Amino acid sequence: MKLAPRKSQLLTPRIVLLGLSIISLVICAWAGAAHYRKATWGDPWHPIGWLLSMLFLLAAFLPGREGLATAFKFLIKPKTAFFLFWILFFVVSHLWNFRTAPWNGDALFDESGWDLWYLKSYVIGHPYQPAWFHIVISRETLFHYYVWGFLKLFGFNILSYQAALFVIWLTTYGFTLLLVDLFFESYVVTSVTAVIFNFFPFAFIYTFAGYRYPMAVALAVVSLYFLHSGFRTASRFSLSLAGIAAGLCLASSISGKQYLLGLVIAAPLYALFYWRSLTRSVTWSSLAIVGYAFAVAVTPILLYIVFNRENYTYYESSFLRDFWHAMQSAPFPNGIRPFTKQLYDCFFAIPGPRFFIPDTLPIPLPYYWLLVPGLVLALWQKRFEIVLLAIIPVTGAFIARAIENRLLLPIPFWVILMSFTFAGLLKLRRWAAVQIVLGAMAALILLDGLIPSVRYIYAKTKNPFSIHHYAQEEVAVSRFLKHVVAGQEHPSPPHLEHNEFNRIKGIPDASYDTFICEGDAYSIIHLFLRDYDDDKILSFCGGYPFFIVMTEQDVWNANKRAVASYASSNKDLKLIWERDPKTERIIRMFQSLRDLGSEDSISFSFGGRLRTFFVLNIPNKNIQQFQQGVSAFPETPIQAPGTQLPQLSSLPERVTDMSKGGKGNGKGQFDFPSGIAVDGNGNVLVADTGNGRIEKFSPSGAFLSIIATKGTGHGQLGDPNGIAIDRAGNIYVAEAGNHRVQKLAPDGTFIGEWKGPEPGFYGPRRIAIGADDSIYVVDQGHSRIVKFNPDGTVVTGWGSKGNGDGQFNDPTSVAVDPATNKVYVADPINKRIQAFDANGKCVTKWSVPEWGQPVGFEDLAIDSQTGRLYASSAHISTVFIFDLNGIRIGSLTPKPPDKLEGPSALALANRKLYVLNMGGNRVSSIDL
Repeated sequence: MKLAPRKSQLLTPRIVLLGLSIISLVICAWAGAAHYRKATWGDPWHPIGWLLSMLFLLAAFLPGREGLATAFKFLIKPKTAFFLFWILFFVVSHLWNFRTAPWNGDALFDESGWDLWYLKSYVIGHPYQPAWFHIVISRETLFHYYVWGFLKLFGFNILSYQAALFVIWLTTYGFTLLLVDLFFESYVVTSVTAVIFNFFPFAFIYTFAGYRYPMAVALAVVSLYFLHSGFRTASRFSLSLAGIAAGLCLASSISGKQYLLGLVIAAPLYALFYWRSLTRSVTWSSLAIVGYAFAVAVTPILLYIVFNRENYTYYESSFLRDFWHAMQSAPFPNGIRPFTKQLYDCFFAIPGPRFFIPDTLPIPLPYYWLLVPGLVLALWQKRFEIVLLAIIPVTGAFIARAIENRLLLPIPFWVILMSFTFAGLLKLRRWAAVQIVLGAMAALILLDGLIPSVRYIYAKTKNPFSIHHYAQEEVAVSRFLKHVVAGQEHPSPPHLEHNEFNRIKGIPDASYDTFICEGDAYSIIHLFLRDYDDDKILSFCGGYPFFIVMTEQDVWNANKRAVASYASSNKDLKLIWERDPKTERIIRMFQSLRDLGSEDSISFSFGGRLRTFFVLNIPNKNIQQFQQGVSAFPETPIQAPGTQLPQLSSLPERVTDMSKGGKGNGKGQFDFPSGIAVDGNGNVLVADTGNGRIEKFSPSGAFLSIIATKGTGHGQLGDPNGIAIDRAGNIYVAEAGNHRVQKLAPDGTFIGEWKGPEPGFYGPRRIAIGADDSIYVVDQGHSRIVKFNPDGTVVTGWGSKGNGDGQFNDPTSVAVDPATNKVYVADPINKRIQAFDANGKCVTKWSVPEWGQPVGFEDLAIDSQTGRLYASSAHISTVFIFDLNGIRIGSLTPKPPDKLEGPSALALANRKLYVLNMGGNRVSSIDL
């Protein structure tokens, strides 16, 4: 009889929902681990489990009817109208002179351009990950998913993006006022805070600037508000929201770590001063709720860190390393004087090292008279977290060479500290005379900071070009040229469009391919051309704007390289140069080939500036002859006196040469090549990864034939990576895309297919053949080496994910010393090479400090006659030389003018080292 009531207590809705939350969290963690181990079943369940775990948690502590009724009654009080007034004030003031402001829908910050490009390239259409490694930084994706929602609702355009940014800062503003009201319960103090924050130039100008950091600011303030209100009212729902917001804060950007650090330091200080409260069970249960809520929200980013620790810490560790080296380079504090000066200039110099506000200070000088007393009062009142969150980000910026975009997190806490000063003045009622004098002084100080701030903001809103980093002209040229690429050869003036970040719908595809060389747009034009293959189009200028980072010679070299590597299809070719002194001589050189096509000119006017572009149209039938003409151009765009450019009739027939290569799908061209081998006759075979084929060249480099086509069938290839050739001439190919190894006859005829031992290959990368004809395969996705007999029978395998002996972290290459049968494995993320016996027992290892970056396609080649091992990485333009015990002997580079460009694979034959250049899409040959 007693069991029934007890059972009903165990199965209350709250217990059930908490149980479902825990189960969902386990699913999230399990599926996330599967995702990072390349098991596709984990892709959907990773985010589903995460979202459900948070929803079930909030549902478990959702207030009941009485709680909801109380909340509703609270909302109809006058205080709600008070807050709505200030929210409306924020909205109206930020739309002040919107049409003429720099953020008028016609501008983007360059870093915002990369974030939007990153959204389209890494987030949309990809399985959920809380971060992706991009160039040198792991970019957290919470901001991108948030922005994606706005773009889906309102269109893929700049205004929708700015609306998303505006909501972030509005949230920060609103919850800052709620915190101040929670602390002081004073309409006066909250109103003063609202005015200061609203017209704080630093925050106002950054409202529409974009990128990830402001999201961490909003989540930090939200978390802190619910943390205080939850402990004050014993609301488990609020405490759950506080923990979730703190976890999301960590997942949003680097600034999230600073918020958590502030809480971690503040917690023991609170425990020290309020230790008696720790004896209450209510306090511990509240802390447990916050802790669990935080764990729920932070699980996906923690999983990313576990599986991608090097990537996640790479960017920040570089700042810490530089600062530490500076500390050690000279007696303290001489070594860090540049850091100190940068911080001082950032806060007090005009003009200063600041992107958006070089002509004003992050904190107006009069406000320091309010900030410093507020800091003292906050410490006196034991509001440690406010003080810490106002200071810790400044310390972080100091270490990272202070620029104002790294100082967004403390803005609301600086303003809150000022509110402590005004709250302190209101408590001086006993001493009316003192209160009046100090109050008058505070009012004068406030006006001394506020009036210039309002004037500054007003001046900026009157001129759309008043803030350089709101790149109006870069957006205009990107909008204009996108229409040319899309097929509108003479488009109308650039303007805002509903889906301007996406491919233009409703018009036929262009009858031509386009190359563009323009002056100033970088990330923004990459964003606008993302759906049209921006890398290919902008390779004509090396992917960069010529005005900022390129010399005339750089532009010339990039122009010639792009034309030479162009793979002709059935389309014409359109080449576009922006008219500029840097391009005029180049244009004149290309005009010598105008007889092969036609000339044109396009232009548009924006902001009172006319921008003109020279256009050279080459019909498809003349493209090959045009490429021959460009290949005959001189090394510089300067025609020597008394010389003539080559006549079209005298141009030689184009010869295919692997040392020249070039990007494309024609004979002798490559697309992201990543494997190379030499057969018994000295012929060189290259795994042309992007084109799904193998190309064969003679020992002299002349193109011979193509083996296989792209596909999944027998004899077809999907992302071929490593290749190896046995003594009979049979070809072994590791296919990262098809997750298999194929054995092909010398002519490419299919012989066999190996899927690997359980659970099967996942992204096999390299192959090596031992003296006994054993075949060794790098199964990168499973961090192991698999050894086969020539008939495909598995002999053994070893390795697992980790950094211990015999463990790997995404191994990339395997090589065998035929004299000893030792097996050498490149373990680049762990920055080392490991050596094993033929059965997989680790016998030695050594460090390669230059390694460590992902996707380096590190490769090894062994010369047993000289006892040397050669090691390369696509991130390093040299080849390292070691002896077989790991002692570094030196390095190799080819003879000028040849150079290494992203070396991705090595092969040894006939006293030559062949180096496959992934970056340059060609092969270098180095005599040994």
